[in-house]
Amino acid sequence: MSNVIDFHSDVEYKVLFNLPKSKVVHICKTADDDFDIHLEGQHGSAVVRGLGKTGASNRIQKIFPTCEIVDVLKI
Repeated sequence: MSNVIDFHSDVEYKVLFNLPKSKVVHICKTADDDFDIHLEGQHGSAVVRGLGKTGASNRIQKIFPTCEIVDVLKI
Protein backbone atom coordinates (compact mmCIF):
# COMPACT_ATOMS: atom_id res chain seq x y z
CA MET A 1 0.00 0.00 0.00
CA SER A 2 1.25 3.44 -0.89
CA ASN A 3 0.47 6.83 0.60
CA VAL A 4 1.65 8.70 -2.49
CA ILE A 5 -0.96 10.57 -4.52
CA ASP A 6 -0.06 11.10 -8.18
CA PHE A 7 -1.47 14.33 -9.59
CA HIS A 8 -1.30 14.12 -13.37
CA SER A 9 -0.11 17.36 -14.95
CA ASP A 10 -0.86 16.21 -18.49
CA VAL A 11 -4.63 16.73 -18.25
CA GLU A 12 -5.93 19.23 -20.78
CA TYR A 13 -8.63 21.79 -20.06
CA LYS A 14 -10.47 24.07 -22.48
CA VAL A 15 -10.85 27.49 -20.90
CA LEU A 16 -13.53 29.80 -22.28
CA PHE A 17 -13.22 33.48 -21.45
CA ASN A 18 -14.53 36.94 -22.33
CA LEU A 19 -12.32 39.93 -22.95
CA PRO A 20 -13.19 43.41 -21.69
CA LYS A 21 -15.36 45.59 -23.92
CA SER A 22 -12.71 48.30 -24.19
CA LYS A 23 -10.55 48.22 -27.30
CA VAL A 24 -7.26 47.93 -25.40
CA VAL A 25 -6.39 44.41 -24.22
CA HIS A 26 -3.40 43.77 -21.98
CA ILE A 27 -1.53 40.54 -22.91
CA CYS A 28 1.25 39.01 -20.79
CA LYS A 29 2.19 35.86 -22.77
CA THR A 30 5.72 34.48 -22.37
CA ALA A 31 7.64 31.54 -23.81
CA ASP A 32 6.55 29.43 -20.81
CA ASP A 33 2.92 29.75 -21.95
CA ASP A 34 3.14 27.01 -24.57
CA PHE A 35 -0.49 26.80 -25.65
CA ASP A 36 -2.65 28.27 -28.37
CA ILE A 37 -5.20 30.97 -27.76
CA HIS A 38 -8.11 31.53 -30.13
CA LEU A 39 -9.84 34.91 -30.11
CA GLU A 40 -13.04 35.85 -31.89
CA GLY A 41 -14.31 39.30 -31.07
CA GLN A 42 -14.56 39.59 -27.31
CA HIS A 43 -14.62 35.82 -26.77
CA GLY A 44 -11.66 33.52 -26.47
CA SER A 45 -10.71 29.92 -25.79
CA ALA A 46 -7.49 28.11 -24.99
CA VAL A 47 -6.49 24.50 -24.45
CA VAL A 48 -4.24 24.40 -21.39
CA ARG A 49 -2.47 21.60 -19.55
CA GLY A 50 -2.81 21.87 -15.81
CA LEU A 51 -3.31 20.29 -12.42
CA GLY A 52 -6.96 21.26 -12.24
CA LYS A 53 -9.63 23.67 -13.38
CA THR A 54 -8.39 26.41 -11.07
CA GLY A 55 -4.82 26.06 -12.28
CA ALA A 56 -5.91 26.18 -15.91
CA SER A 57 -8.03 29.29 -15.41
CA ASN A 58 -5.20 30.96 -13.43
CA ARG A 59 -2.86 30.50 -16.41
CA ILE A 60 -5.33 32.37 -18.64
CA GLN A 61 -5.85 35.08 -16.00
CA LYS A 62 -2.07 35.54 -15.96
CA ILE A 63 -2.05 36.23 -19.72
CA PHE A 64 -5.25 38.32 -19.84
CA PRO A 65 -5.51 39.89 -16.35
CA THR A 66 -8.76 41.70 -17.17
CA CYS A 67 -10.60 38.75 -18.74
CA GLU A 68 -13.63 37.00 -17.28
CA ILE A 69 -13.44 33.20 -17.11
CA VAL A 70 -16.70 31.73 -18.43
CA ASP A 71 -16.09 28.00 -18.12
CA VAL A 72 -13.33 25.40 -17.75
CA LEU A 73 -13.94 22.00 -19.36
CA LYS A 74 -11.83 18.89 -18.91
CA ILE A 75 -10.92 17.43 -22.30
